[in-house]
Amino acid sequence: MIILFGFVLNVISMQIVGSSFRHLQGALNVEIDQISYMMSAYLMAEVVIIPFSGWLSRLISIRLLFLCGLSGFLLASIGCAFTNNFYLMVAFRAMQGFTGGALMPLMFSCIYLLFDKKQIPIILAITATIGVSSIAFGPAIGGWMTEMLSWRWMFLYNIPVAIVLLILGYFFLDLRDREPKLLKQIDFSGIILLAASLLLLLITLEEGAELDWFASYIIRFSSILCIITFFLFFYRELTADNPIIDLKIFNNRNFSIGCINVVVFGVLIYVPIFMLPVFLGEVRGIGPWEIGAMVSVMGLAWMATGPFVSILLNFLGGRALILIGCILIFIGTRWMVNITSEFGFDELFWPQVLRGVGSQLLWVGNQYIAMYFVPRIGIQNAASMFNLILRLGGAVSIAVTNIFLEKMQIIYYGYISNSINMGSAILSATSQKIEGLFQNFPVLPNFTPNFKALLAAEILGQREGFIMAINNITFFIMWFAIIPIVLLPLCKKTNDK
Repeated sequence: MIILFGFVLNVISMQIVGSSFRHLQGALNVEIDQISYMMSAYLMAEVVIIPFSGWLSRLISIRLLFLCGLSGFLLASIGCAFTNNFYLMVAFRAMQGFTGGALMPLMFSCIYLLFDKKQIPIILAITATIGVSSIAFGPAIGGWMTEMLSWRWMFLYNIPVAIVLLILGYFFLDLRDREPKLLKQIDFSGIILLAASLLLLLITLEEGAELDWFASYIIRFSSILCIITFFLFFYRELTADNPIIDLKIFNNRNFSIGCINVVVFGVLIYVPIFMLPVFLGEVRGIGPWEIGAMVSVMGLAWMATGPFVSILLNFLGGRALILIGCILIFIGTRWMVNITSEFGFDELFWPQVLRGVGSQLLWVGNQYIAMYFVPRIGIQNAASMFNLILRLGGAVSIAVTNIFLEKMQIIYYGYISNSINMGSAILSATSQKIEGLFQNFPVLPNFTPNFKALLAAEILGQREGFIMAINNITFFIMWFAIIPIVLLPLCKKTNDK
């Protein structure tokens, strides 16, 4: 449980700034697009350390890695809470991601190292209910703290929690097994190549839209270098006597299919969590706390499913859970395809519930079949790879979504602008809203009817174009839920089902 709550602390901290960008923008005196670097820095640092955490836990022990990682996370949280400098904030967020990222695979390793296979279903249910569902609670917690206290409390709350976990870990965590001989067999080439390739990939994804993608020589250069370093890394790890990451784990068919499914999971979870707050903030104009509350419905549904998922896993097996979970996610996502500017909590409630229940079933079922046949000696390596692929899947899908959201909004804006009837009722209603916004500013000149109509058409086109873009992206990602179902016949059956 100590390691589980360390994992929760890390997951919430990554997502916590998602609903409070505008408050942070004002506090740090930067542009809104610069604030996104706070999440990017966290993600980049986290992705770099995750693949090495399995090797580090074997080298210095799970206990020591947990204590070191949590100590670094504590110091980084203090830095984030008390700095007023944007660049220092980004640096401390990167430190948070690097030290917190080391904690992520430890939880998955401990499930399979400490418990026998009969106990694993209930442990998976507990960890998924408390741990992974916290992905959806980050924005809610951040929004509430920002509105009720201040943005600094998004980081200050980490301090007492981390201190308590450090004390408990120091006295009660008894996972001291280590392999000092690994220090004499460090695969420096593998470490450098993997870290370089991951950083280049994330830089390409984060900066691509800003630099107009392959029109920029920087993006072309980073993309080519990323591909080269990835190929060199794979060659190195497949031929090295003591690879930093044993890629032979992918010879395990269930694990390979599980990794494909976890990419799908990342797309189905992270993309809506990314788009929904943007829609609620930009279109509905609601505050961080309300945004967080709406997003957290999925997390609450996930948690509510927890007490039953282990029973279902024992009774039906992992493959059946994947099937049911994908069907529920498909239905819930399809429900969100036709959102309008009037959609609020009531309209989004049931789609979020279905997606939350389905996500719990898909996650537990997939992790169960993916790790079932992994030998004990390969657990830490497999857990690191599993988490790395989840994070990369989420990062790539969000970056691609951002690109298409921007491009499709422009396209649909053009369609709508050309088809708006200047005498339509909706345009008149929008004009009246605009007039109402400025009625308390008598120093402003009166708008002519023609100018009001043009301004209303512009606002209406931008808003509806944005909504149509979201709906089309949602429709596209809905079909990802079919992929795990198609792969089910290829999964090797576990002994229970």
